[in-house]
Amino acid sequence: MIKVIFFTENGRGLAERIPDDKQMIDGRAGRTEANIEEAFSKKVPMVFIGAAGIAVRLIAPYIKDKTTDPAVICIDEKGRFVIPLLSGHIGGANEIASRLASELGATAVITTATDVNHTFAVDVFARNNGLGILNPSAIKNISSKVLNGEIVSVKSDSTYRLYQEDYKKYMRPVQGNDERPDIAIVGNDWLVSILNAAGIDPFMPLPERFTREELLLNAGISSRCLYLYEKNYTVGIGCRKLTGYDEIFPFLKDVMSHKNLCMACVDSIASIDIKKDEPGLLNLCAALGVPFNVYSAEELKGAEGNFKSSPFVESVVGVDNVCERAAALSAGHGSKKLVGKMQTERVTISVYERGSR
Repeated sequence: MIKVIFFTENGRGLAERIPDDKQMIDGRAGRTEANIEEAFSKKVPMVFIGAAGIAVRLIAPYIKDKTTDPAVICIDEKGRFVIPLLSGHIGGANEIASRLASELGATAVITTATDVNHTFAVDVFARNNGLGILNPSAIKNISSKVLNGEIVSVKSDSTYRLYQEDYKKYMRPVQGNDERPDIAIVGNDWLVSILNAAGIDPFMPLPERFTREELLLNAGISSRCLYLYEKNYTVGIGCRKLTGYDEIFPFLKDVMSHKNLCMACVDSIASIDIKKDEPGLLNLCAALGVPFNVYSAEELKGAEGNFKSSPFVESVVGVDNVCERAAALSAGHGSKKLVGKMQTERVTISVYERGSR
């Protein structure tokens, strides 16, 4: 879903031509700022129809970080040019702009250097491979090397990503233990160690970008090396109605710390569809910056695996287990159960690891 914001009748007409699943917002009717704030909070792509300057001024107060800001695109009223303004790579604005340009018969105006030169963009590589970015300031080091025609060295326990067709000519595994990599792809245990060394609690959401980069630098962790980390945990949660964030999150933190699972590696929260508007779960997703995937009782019944059954839960919601089944569905085929159903009086939690992408 995207938010399409227009300011004139011509803009409305163009907005109606966009075939995507969309929420149309008349900028003349008020609540524009509230919709923009919501889009930044929930990472919903936005398309402004009108002058680029208007879009820039409206989004300026909400811009925080290239790794978390949503895609923002601007289209002129005549539908001639589609311009990504924000989060071209990680948020997918360049891809959305290219698609919209094709659908509207317009020209996509792409300005990011790696795209203009048709070369490797490490933040796109990270997004496409389910990797988080620990120190985004180091992206410029990688882009500079690539644009200079250099090959990037990568240290990773698993090197299959390096041989993907789109990336294999730009990256190579490090040669021996003495070579300093340009990129380090780390798993859970290594990430926990790095964060502990920097004085960052690995079982809390990551601090904002510049704070954590300063802490990493003070701990002697190289600012030249780009650290990417696996975001491959999905957390299934069941809860009683109106259970608050202040009850759900402490229990989740206890579960993650007990199993030594880094909170930053969580990439989604999952539950049954009757919980889709549950404030505590929505606030948890906002705090972690992850999507909320919900499934019907029938979908949950179709999940594959061994699950702890509860006749009481089945009598209430129509399926015998919510947390494990939801986590399994969200994690997908080939997933692995890391934490079976754990519970308090009002909350149940399970954690699954995604299979290979």
